[in-house]
Amino acid sequence: MKLRLAIIITQGLSYLLIPVGLMRKKRKSVLHISYMVHIAFYTVKILRQNGVNADYLAIDGNGEWQSDYTFRKSYGHVSAKELFREFFFFWKVVSRYEIIHSHFMMTLTQSAWEMKFFRMLGGKWVVHGRGCAERDRELNMKLHPAMNICQDCDYNARICKDPINVFRRTLSKQQADHFFVTTPDMKDFVPHAEHIPFFFPPLPLPDLTHPKSKTFKIVHVTNHPGIEGTKYIIQAIDNLRRQGYDIDFVHLSKVSNDSVLEEYKTAHLSVGKMKMGYYANAQIESLYCGVPAITYVRKEFITPDIENSGLILADLDTLESTIRYFIDHPDKLEGKRRVTQSSVMNLHNNQAIAMRYKAVYEELLS
Repeated sequence: MKLRLAIIITQGLSYLLIPVGLMRKKRKSVLHISYMVHIAFYTVKILRQNGVNADYLAIDGNGEWQSDYTFRKSYGHVSAKELFREFFFFWKVVSRYEIIHSHFMMTLTQSAWEMKFFRMLGGKWVVHGRGCAERDRELNMKLHPAMNICQDCDYNARICKDPINVFRRTLSKQQADHFFVTTPDMKDFVPHAEHIPFFFPPLPLPDLTHPKSKTFKIVHVTNHPGIEGTKYIIQAIDNLRRQGYDIDFVHLSKVSNDSVLEEYKTAHLSVGKMKMGYYANAQIESLYCGVPAITYVRKEFITPDIENSGLILADLDTLESTIRYFIDHPDKLEGKRRVTQSSVMNLHNNQAIAMRYKAVYEELLS
């Protein structure tokens, strides 16, 4: 009874405050909502550098990355007290923005009830697909039966099948004013989405130094070994070791971004994203640090710029021979290393990408 009364009061307040809310909007303002991750932090930082009035709301943030706001989301059954807490934060903070940019389909509340009122206030909604929450396992298995990231899912399809994510996926497809995806393979699941590349790290450009160790160091970064194909990567390296190759394999999982960048400083190669069909942030950071990255890109996504970049294209069947080739031909590896930084800054031009974000925001508000 208390919760039902709280819902009625909250909805009534929302309708009553709509005229006031229309007058208190921050002009041309964008609120990015995400987990507390460095990618969202960097996105807002780069957008600000390029003249976008952007802020960052971290859901369940622990303070590792700076955000303008944090909010501890209510999960499971929402009490009347929690509903009022959600409403007051929505009214005090979220409702003042003209655009919500949701990373990972994140919203302030679990049920996304506030989006109805945000849109009634004239707000626009940009949804940014960044992972498994936006994927359809059955469709992926059907489209790419030979190899796809759903085959050895680390979560037993829990994320894509989660009722909340299914609801958000449906809601965002129905109501989002614009839909971005981080990699083009995700358009299999959101055909109307626009692929917008990752930014490269807005950090001082690392020195391009050749690793001094004679032991060949390979770095693999993932928190999701099943999705990445980690067991196949380890198998390829173990095979090479048995053939006499001196390889130091560093598998980084659940470590800070600073720790990842530090490991790249002494690496000869990195390897990752061997099942998804496109490369992602770990490979971009590797190239930015001057380390060629082995990855798998589907044929329809390969461009001359990708072929001529610091990326080394392979699949699981050719991974072992690819690693062997670059160990045996240090001059070829050096050639790839020389173009790592310039090529990644060409493929992921921060200013050009920021201008595309800005153009979308301006189109939505025009």
